[in-house]
Amino acid sequence: VCGCCGALRPRYKRLVDNIFPEDPEDGLVKTNMEKLTFYALSAPEKLDRIGAYLSERLIRDVGRHRYGYVCIAMEALDQLLMACHCQSINLFVESFLKMVAKLLESEKPNLQILGTN
Repeated sequence: VCGCCGALRPRYKRLVDNIFPEDPEDGLVKTNMEKLTFYALSAPEKLDRIGAYLSERLIRDVGRHRYGYVCIAMEALDQLLMACHCQSINLFVESFLKMVAKLLESEKPNLQILGTN
């Protein structure tokens, strides 16, 4: 049943999920990040949803102590912020601040440093 449900997920969620590799040691999947960036630039009205979903994933990964994926989410967020210079960036900033706050509230010093950077 789950195999067919992936196609029903919104495109932005599939694109966000695809930037995360099976093994977080592999780092951000660059080709899929390029696809996500292109999508965000061509559909800026989706930028707030992309940011909210990235934030949701980061918060879930912090709770599950999956710190490799947290770093990947922050790298993706940084790349999206650098690439997108549109009016809807203001909606994206809310998710960005939520993610940074979650990292700064963490007890792990390396997550606090990541949030500060």
